[in-house]
Amino acid sequence: MKFSKAEIDAVIAASPRTNLPLSKLVLSEERQVRPQGSTPKLSVAELAASIKDSGVLQNLIVVKGARGLYEVCAGGRRLEALTVLAQADDIPENYPVPVLIVPTDKALIASLAENVFHIPMHPADEYAAFARLIGAGKSVEDVAAAFGVTPLVVKRRMKLAAVSPRLMAQFREGQIGLDCLMVLASCDDHVRQEQVWNGMPSWNRRPAYLGQLLTQGEIESDTDPVARYVTLKAYEKAGGTLRRDLFSDDDKKAYLLDTALLESLATAKLQKKAQQIAAQGWKWVEVRARYVFEEFVKFGELRKTRRAPSGEEAAAIASLQSRLETLRARMDALQDHEGDDDNDDREFLKLDAEGEPLEAQLKALQESLCVWPPELMTQAGCVVFVGSKGTAEVKCGLVRPDDRNGVAEVARKASEVDGDGESLVSLPSAKTRPVHSEKLTRRLTAHRVAAVQAELTVRPDVALVALTAQLAHSIFRDDARGYHRPETVFAITAADCQSDLPTAAEDLQARILDVVTEAVDANAASPLAALKKADAANGAEQTVAATGWLPACLRTRREAGMATEETLQDAPERAASEALAA
Repeated sequence: MKFSKAEIDAVIAASPRTNLPLSKLVLSEERQVRPQGSTPKLSVAELAASIKDSGVLQNLIVVKGARGLYEVCAGGRRLEALTVLAQADDIPENYPVPVLIVPTDKALIASLAENVFHIPMHPADEYAAFARLIGAGKSVEDVAAAFGVTPLVVKRRMKLAAVSPRLMAQFREGQIGLDCLMVLASCDDHVRQEQVWNGMPSWNRRPAYLGQLLTQGEIESDTDPVARYVTLKAYEKAGGTLRRDLFSDDDKKAYLLDTALLESLATAKLQKKAQQIAAQGWKWVEVRARYVFEEFVKFGELRKTRRAPSGEEAAAIASLQSRLETLRARMDALQDHEGDDDNDDREFLKLDAEGEPLEAQLKALQESLCVWPPELMTQAGCVVFVGSKGTAEVKCGLVRPDDRNGVAEVARKASEVDGDGESLVSLPSAKTRPVHSEKLTRRLTAHRVAAVQAELTVRPDVALVALTAQLAHSIFRDDARGYHRPETVFAITAADCQSDLPTAAEDLQARILDVVTEAVDANAASPLAALKKADAANGAEQTVAATGWLPACLRTRREAGMATEETLQDAPERAASEALAA
């Protein structure tokens, strides 16, 4: 059944408007187009706050009922909000409510018309209206009270209203979702908002990715270790600028904008710890806000020595070990017991819990016996920094490059005195000039790869070996600590990469005699010493050509000891080389 607007207008025009006491109104069960209970509770609270502040702005539609009451067939949410206010004593029970009284047979038409012809406000208009209220002099708290929302909701809507007009226009057209708009609103710079949005492909415009781009250069207060160590309170007290995300569920989260200030505060706070460490007798103590692995590679490291325990310490260690052995024996007996007994499980867990503090005590005692060599502490130092957990950490026993020789000499003498032959210091290898230039090394390596590729095209059996090696390496490798593996995965043999190598003109003059001596012998190299570089290089090339000599970077060798990360990464290629040489 279809009703024209003229019919509906006629019904409304013929119906009287008046005010009725709230106590005379009841919700109609038969003439409401919206089912009872379908109204969100949150919207009722907001509407109640609005009515309390501004009154009922739109009349209810009612029909005469029994016993002098009037049934509400349109405006049930307003009636519910009024009832909430009356129950809270915010309005009297006889509060005058504006109503439109319609005939009973027209009630359903009126109820349907009010809901169907109602055009909801676009969220963008709502955000703009909130901003206009604040601009007109209303406080955030007043607006929040008027609409029954929290001040945070008002601030969020004001923030959304401040988004770039170009982006807001796309939001109105449905090209930007509310979740993305909230992320964009977290940044106040319209140019930056548009750059981030327009710079991302449409398929990748997700809130998480937008947030990452918008917060580049900013430091998250809850995840950054240095920020957690300094604390947000101390940073703000020092005048640090920050930005809070109004749309975050965590109201304590903030983005710190002054990196230099943050790190200076961290450094100052670490100085107290550094003073305590310096009092232990180290040569130097440095303070750094962050641990950068590359900066520590240049240092050597001392090794702790184990001192003899005192009588009291030895007795404590023996007692703890004895108690732990007793517990473990009882736990082993429970594990060996056949059957599924819950009592055994509970007893096992109880014993395990008893053993944990004992193991911790034993570990602490044993660690206390490991001390830094006093004679080396005066040659080494420590670095105090903020660790990954946001706490102050110390890395001790570091040897600077300038102190390398002195520490090595002291460590050598100490080892001779102790007689155990164990080195007290680990020093990084001294830098040496590479045999070949980087450019030449790249060319030589390219020749090696080309040689293997050429052979694989005509040797499918070898290609299968290389593929198997690569698959095995990808499955069984351990990237975290590859250099701790006890042996190489594949045997290493020489590959024939000698053909089409760079010529004599590309080798270094200082290397000519060494190459010939290595490839042939010193007698063959001796006549070349008196020649000019060009003649010596040509002579060396002819002498070495028939020997099968290869530059070191092209050789493969069978390792008898520990595998390095580099050799393990090259394992597939070396497997192919082995098969080719077979």
